[in-house]
Amino acid sequence: MSAGYSNKLVKNMLVNKDNKRKSFIVYITGGFPDLKTTKKLILGLDKAGVDVIEIGVPFSDPVADGPTIQESSFYALQKGVTLKKILKMTKELRGEINAAVVLMGYYNSFLKYGLSKFVTGCKNNGIDGIIIPDLVPEESCTLSKLAKENGLAMVFLIAPNSSEKRIRLAASRSSGFLYCVSVKGITGQRKKLPDISKYISKVRKITKLPLAVGFGVSNNAQAGHFLKKADGVIVGSAVIKIIKDNIKNKPVEKVVRFVKSLRKGF
Repeated sequence: MSAGYSNKLVKNMLVNKDNKRKSFIVYITGGFPDLKTTKKLILGLDKAGVDVIEIGVPFSDPVADGPTIQESSFYALQKGVTLKKILKMTKELRGEINAAVVLMGYYNSFLKYGLSKFVTGCKNNGIDGIIIPDLVPEESCTLSKLAKENGLAMVFLIAPNSSEKRIRLAASRSSGFLYCVSVKGITGQRKKLPDISKYISKVRKITKLPLAVGFGVSNNAQAGHFLKKADGVIVGSAVIKIIKDNIKNKPVEKVVRFVKSLRKGF
């Protein structure tokens, strides 16, 4: 690991920003359609040049996920996928990939698991960061402290209607990058994307963290639209849809092909 960066997520995002290279972040649901395929997807995404891989921890009552990701999460839960099983899988990948690995999930899952146990489990099993959409920065003190003590990055979300006060707080508690939600809504593919110029300019005046935009990116044109202003893009629902549509027909190969085509546009 490069000198000066003790966390792979922080390293990957900041090195890219310093070198004026856009970061590519891809979300997949852990255990969809099964953990064996998830492992292959992670290896494939890494080889395709993805900088950060978000692994969604299946949860029964998501608040930020659209229908596509909700369905994949329900599918994984029905298959008996748990946080413990996901951590076992990521441990097996430790040292094999260059991409940073981030867990994205909902607070209740981690609270029930035990926050201290969760954070040490992440540290010992190849996880570099945590994203929790329903954990507001004002209520994150305990988990933020545990994460920092264990060398894990935490990434908070902001939205176009976030106040300056909220952006400052989210940025002060985030490391690696700040997750800029593109719309006031849930995840999912969209035909028309908003102009984020004023939104991103506002955030840049508050923080020097890399800014990654998510919610709605599904093709090169949309990625390019956001990358004119942001430091990175996050793609999720489009990838999950490819897996769903090709569960029995080489889903890993088709996802990797799609991701490579997007990467070329950066």
